[in-house]
Amino acid sequence: MQRVASVFLLVVSSLAIVSLAQTSMTPGLQNAPARKSPLEGYTGTWIGMFQGHAWITMKLNKQGTDLTGTIQRAAKVDFENSGDLKSVSDETATDAVQKAVLQGDSLLLTVQDTTSLETFHYVMRLTSANTAEFRMSGMNMPPGMPKPKPWQLSRVGPTAVAPVR
Repeated sequence: MQRVASVFLLVVSSLAIVSLAQTSMTPGLQNAPARKSPLEGYTGTWIGMFQGHAWITMKLNKQGTDLTGTIQRAAKVDFENSGDLKSVSDETATDAVQKAVLQGDSLLLTVQDTTSLETFHYVMRLTSANTAEFRMSGMNMPPGMPKPKPWQLSRVGPTAVAPVR
């Protein structure tokens, strides 16, 4: 009789363990998508427009846990006293993203001009899923030059990239 009770307890215990194992993941979590990296919101192609033309095009790609990419921009930019863009040159410069770090609600980008090897710093802040503010950071401005306002960027599809003018 004692042996029958032991076998019965063993069977009941086994069934309880199997039941717990089957319900350990709730049905809602079984089909949940994998968590996306906060960097995913920044990936893609972004353009900034001035007088109907793209003057800056930024392509950001996620590779592993890092963001890589390039920024093609007008080589020379002039500002109004208000900090708004006044003019952009037709000549372009290309920067390679060296480092991208999330800080609060912004992405800090360190880029290097591929020709002059000069390093620049920018801050990108998403304002919606497909719009962002982009501004220079930590750059010394010549005397009398106004502090530039953030530039508005829009995310575009891969086939809709407008060339920098």
